[in-house]
Amino acid sequence: MRELFDIIRANPWPFGAGLFVVVLMIIAENFGRGIQGGDGGAGGDFSDAGGCDGGGGD
Repeated sequence: MRELFDIIRANPWPFGAGLFVVVLMIIAENFGRGIQGGDGGAGGDFSDAGGCDGGGGD
């Protein structure tokens, strides 16, 4: 674990860029849901128009 921290300390740019991309994707996902009207009737980004969600119910 100490070696990993040494690598990050020596060259932090790839790790910082990866963290930035993750945060950016979370913000983009939330922004997209806001435009589409939230998680109400449409169900957000992935609408369940056919009524089949793949669940294993009865």
